[in-house]
Formats: sequence, structure tokens, C-alpha cells
Amino acid sequence: MHTRLYKRIAIAALLAASALGASAQDVTDPLLLDAFAKLKAMGPNLTPQVIDETGKLFAEIHQHSDKGDLALTADVHYGPDAKQVMDVYTPRGASGKRPVVVFIHGGGLTGGDKVNPLSSLMNANVATYFGRHDMVGINATYRLVPNITYPQGAEDMQAIVGWIRDNADAYGIDPDKIFFLCSSAGCTHVSALLYNPDVMFEGDPDIAGAIMLSGAYQAGNADYFGSDAALQEQRSTYALADAYQGPRVPVFLMSAELDPPAIEQGTAQLYLQLCGKYANCPRFAQARDHNHISINQHINTSDDRYTRMMVDFIEEVSGAK
Repeated sequence: MHTRLYKRIAIAALLAASALGASAQDVTDPLLLDAFAKLKAMGPNLTPQVIDETGKLFAEIHQHSDKGDLALTADVHYGPDAKQVMDVYTPRGASGKRPVVVFIHGGGLTGGDKVNPLSSLMNANVATYFGRHDMVGINATYRLVPNITYPQGAEDMQAIVGWIRDNADAYGIDPDKIFFLCSSAGCTHVSALLYNPDVMFEGDPDIAGAIMLSGAYQAGNADYFGSDAALQEQRSTYALADAYQGPRVPVFLMSAELDPPAIEQGTAQLYLQLCGKYANCPRFAQARDHNHISINQHINTSDDRYTRMMVDFIEEVSGAK
């Protein structure tokens, strides 16, 4: 009883402290400020209407975003399945090697794609942003339920890592600086890559770091994880992270101010768990003014409060600062 109460208090304190770090006053774009007001009115909900209305807001905003000077290699296959495909964005005229950031979209394990049906500029916005910041950006999709079962989603993540290593020279990628950026259910698969030795290369996740936005860390989808409750528990991110004994990969956990409470609490729970497991805590931030959808759709807009943090994380892990 006392342990449960302490955990709730710790999670509440963590979220409150993080929320102080950034303010909407740092944003001046009228379209974004209008979007923030509308997101707030929608509240901490994740309904089809919220998903659709948020997407329409940011589809309009991305019509005016900076696309940079990037070369696009579209529909690159990292595996034989039609869903094992990605788009690669590289800075034109760049020389040398640079970090790569792979975006893994959400969709509840059953939906989603590298191209958002509301606009071709989303989910491409994530890869575009990092391409504009002298990195290689990859916008990937993966196989979906019911066509796969655990841990095949994480095996797709491993296949992406393998493709990057095999093709690093051709795309100017430093293979020691592979970063994943996931959202929602995409983090289900990325976290399994981080903490499940069965889907690693010889027990090593083989990536430099991961940025995890409003991740789904429970193992509740019976079609993917199986219907046995004990097995679902073993396959949750929390259980995998607790049992994991391999090389630690730095992670940056982020939730949204307007996430549904269960999702926000789940991120905070993983943060507290990793704090207890390792000598120092991972990075954590709560994205003010954003909901479960806009936390990734705002990337590559003029709201750089949180993308600056992401670049800083990558530079620190890469030894660039």
C-alpha cells in the first residue's frame, strides 16, 4: 500500500516538475498558438475525432514548414514484406558521415504507415527535421497485427538496424550513431529491441540511443502478445527492462501534457523503473501544449522547444558536445 502510494506521488511530482520547463510563450506562430488552444479544448483524450482533428491542424501547419535541401530515396525495402519499407532523407551535398534518426510511427500495432493519409508531409516531418539538422532521417513502417505476432515487430526494428549497417557508406551514415525515435505503439517494438535479447544482435541492441514519445509499454494486445495474462506481463516493456542485463542504451522519454492519463503515467513509470535500475536516470520531459498525436506531428514546425532537446540528446550521446 505504501509502495503504491509512493509511486503515485513520485509520478505526480515528476510530471509537475517537467511541465515547468517550457511555455507556449516561447512560440509565436499564430497557427501553432491556435492549434494549442484547440488541443487544450479537446482535452487528454485519444478518440478518432481527436486523431483526425489534430492531424488536420498540423497538415495545414506543415504546408508552411521548412523542408530543407534534402535528397529523398523513397520506398527502400529493408525486408521482403510490402510493409517493410522506408524513406531515406539525406542532406544534399554533404560529405562525411553523420547520425541517423529512424522514425517509427504509432497506430496501436494494427494501423499506421510512413505516409499519413491526411498529408504526405506527415510522418515525413520527423525525418525532414533531422535531415535539416545535418543528420540522415529515415521514415519507416513495419508489419502490422494481425499479420504478425510477438516479437516480429521488434524483429522489423532489428532488420532496419541491419539494413543501415549494410548501407551506411552509401548514405553517409555513421553506423555507431543509429538513433530510433518512436511514438505510441511504435515504442512497443523499439523498447523490445532495447530490452529483449532474443531480437538483438548477439545480446546487443546495436543502436546508440532512443527517443520515445508517449510510448505504449503494456502488453495488452492479445492478437500480438498472446492471450495468456502471465505471458503478456512477461512481454511488457516493464518486465523486459527489469530482467535485461545487457549493454545499456541511453533513452530520452517524453510524454505529452494532454496524453491520456494512463499513457502519461506509463511513461513516468518506466522512467522511475530505469532510475532504480541504473546509477543515473534517463532524460525525461513532458511536452507542454501537446497531445498524444501532436507530440510527433509538431516536429519540424517553429515550435522547437522539444526538438531542441532531442538534438541535444543526440549530440550528447554522440559525443558532439
